[in-house]
Amino acid sequence: MTTMTLRQAAGRHPLLSATLCAGLQFLLTILILDAGKAFAPPTAWGKIKLIAFASTVILPLLLVQALSLWRAVGLGLERLRPPPFFYACLIPVLMFAALGLRPAARPDVGGEVLMQLVNAFGEELLFRGVIFALLLRLPVWQAIVANGLLFGGMHLIHGVMDGDWAHAAVWALMSACAGMMFTAARYRTGSLWLLVLLHMVLNLASIYSNVEFVAGPEVNLLVQRATKVVELALAAWVMLGAVQRPASRAARSINRATSDGCESIDM
Repeated sequence: MTTMTLRQAAGRHPLLSATLCAGLQFLLTILILDAGKAFAPPTAWGKIKLIAFASTVILPLLLVQALSLWRAVGLGLERLRPPPFFYACLIPVLMFAALGLRPAARPDVGGEVLMQLVNAFGEELLFRGVIFALLLRLPVWQAIVANGLLFGGMHLIHGVMDGDWAHAAVWALMSACAGMMFTAARYRTGSLWLLVLLHMVLNLASIYSNVEFVAGPEVNLLVQRATKVVELALAAWVMLGAVQRPASRAARSINRATSDGCESIDM
């Protein structure tokens, strides 16, 4: 009997493995922040948050290595040409930018772009890279829903940080909608880099949106809710299409890459 590898175990229990990966990042981030509050002086809080932020990139990279998923996470450069569905996913960006952008919202635009790039890369590598590759052993619609819910659940960390669980729950729900759209786009494009770009641009459009400044908070709330409807509709379109037709070429290639080394255990 050969020893079951970590990758083989993950392949046999995709939903459990995906949940554990997300939970590991959740717990690591909380531990770093709690340790900083307990042992570091208040003046070092910025550095503590930077360490926690860095963990969202380092841990996913370690998971890719541990699970041997380098071929499956979509880091190749052969799928950089966006399909039409990718452009459809930019509709929420256009909705936020409909009344222009307001750089004064966060004056250090260059720093904000860099931070959102790193944030998007870390979150996409974990959720649309590692977790997506694991979940594709499930039916596509289940993979998209589960990925979105895990992504939303990660944002409950704001409740742990500031104690405002009502706000954290709303944030988690909104993030779950975006996460389903991101997962659908990952399924249709086959490229993680396109998802990093989409994620970053959507975050920046939300941050620098001029809607609230020009039209007021009520209209801004309406726009936010409308973007969630669009995101869910786009995800639903892909889920319905996946049920009605065989897996896409991108998904088949990911499944092949994920399956390598996950064959039945010899007895």
